Amino acid sequence: MRSSDDTGRTGLVDGVMSVLVALVLAIGVFAVYDAATASGRVAGARLSWSLLLRTWLAAGGLGHVTPAAFIGACVGCGLGAAAVCLVFVGSPTIAAAALLGGCWMPAQFHGRRRREIRARRREAWPEAVDLLAGSVRAGDTLPAALAVLADRGPSVLQPAFRSVVSDHRVSGDLVGALVRLGDQLADPVADRVVATLVVAHRVGGRELVRVLVTLGAFLREDLAVRKEVAARQSWTLVAARVAASAPVLVLLLVASRPEGAHAFDSFAGFVVVAVGGAMTIFGYRLMVALGRLPEEPRVLRVARSGSSA
Repeated sequence: MRSSDDTGRTGLVDGVMSVLVALVLAIGVFAVYDAATASGRVAGARLSWSLLLRTWLAAGGLGHVTPAAFIGACVGCGLGAAAVCLVFVGSPTIAAAALLGGCWMPAQFHGRRRREIRARRREAWPEAVDLLAGSVRAGDTLPAALAVLADRGPSVLQPAFRSVVSDHRVSGDLVGALVRLGDQLADPVADRVVATLVVAHRVGGRELVRVLVTLGAFLREDLAVRKEVAARQSWTLVAARVAASAPVLVLLLVASRPEGAHAFDSFAGFVVVAVGGAMTIFGYRLMVALGRLPEEPRVLRVARSGSSA
């Protein structure tokens, strides 16, 4: 004879599996719909969520990943975390919390990677601009200066400028290659450099060296100020991470005991977990927003959306 607890546990597992199957089918339908309608949305005048997500992925080195694939990966991580939590803990409320946390973790990881890549590129841009100015001062043309930067520039920027050089050799359109470089890097500092090079190539003149030297000095001063401000506000980010991890650790410690885990299966327990999780996320995002420098707007994206409107 099966006990009532085993019967309830089996019914709960069956219900969760039904929800997981429905989510997987919904992801498949969404992936098909996104693949069938992506071109029409991107061609629109306004920036759609798909284009914004593509830009966000490209800024972190995942330009080859489609938005549907990234969303599917987030949902897959969430389902995996929920399944593991349901097997080892046995509480559907905590499994739901693990589902949301697992879905959020890939986006959080990619966001941190994107900020690290952007910081490394920001530190490399003054050296790259100085190298461009030196090449142009030595008598090289702009395409030749870009080739020098692709060979001897900062290592974090060499792949991007190699793609510019190869793109220019194939298409013969330097302006288009530079614009595509801005789309590939998806960085405000890269937009400034690209806009300067595009104007210099279209207009010409003898002031390119002076403009590049001024731009390099401005980027170096901006980098120094940002480093100083980030060093002074780093304690806020550390405090935010500690404050956000403490409720999660407490929940895991309570859920490590069977009676503690099943205490959250009631409506009151669900409310406690939901409200606590919402307040933790809100407090963490607020402290991170207060302790992080604001990101500069992209020049090329704003100009392109304004010209297409």
